[in-house]
Amino acid sequence: MNNEEKIKMLFKNNNGYIRTNDLLNIGISKPIIQSFIDEGLIERVSHGIYMDAKLFKDEYYILQKRYPFVIFSYNTALDILNLTNRIPLNIDVTIPRGKTIRGDYNIHYVTEKYYKLGIIEKVSPLGNPVRIYNAERCICDMLRSEDEFELELQNRVLNYYWNSKDKNIDLLLEYAKVFNIYDKVNTIVEVMMKW
Repeated sequence: MNNEEKIKMLFKNNNGYIRTNDLLNIGISKPIIQSFIDEGLIERVSHGIYMDAKLFKDEYYILQKRYPFVIFSYNTALDILNLTNRIPLNIDVTIPRGKTIRGDYNIHYVTEKYYKLGIIEKVSPLGNPVRIYNAERCICDMLRSEDEFELELQNRVLNYYWNSKDKNIDLLLEYAKVFNIYDKVNTIVEVMMKW
């Protein structure tokens, strides 16, 4: 198998994205990597990350490749979950306190206690696997950060959620207890149940 075939196989097995170490591990040196970039076979999308030049850049997937601790949250997660009809202007991410990322993102910092709560895997708008917070976590984040969400958007999200076949009210109430907003969420649930 020649180098080009090896790279194509790596791309196929990694959603079209590979790291420098992946290439080095199969015996492709940095000068050869550069020659493949020059030939247009691969494209460098970030430090140490390359993509198949035939693909569209998936900013979500690339961001999680660069920073594996990034979780898509708030408006970005609501969009991926189809709980809003508004495409976010900036990508919302949540990261543990003490970590940093570079870029123009809405960054939300949380303690380790809250960081892992509600992480699921979905697909990005370009079809690659990404980690986001589930609907119940997103609703709790929204209700805890009401100043970041206009009332009309909150109502739309709650209506979409309520009409979803995937809603899990027990989990929503469980998360509400963790985030100390149980009374608020329980009131909303009671109102929605009367509709």
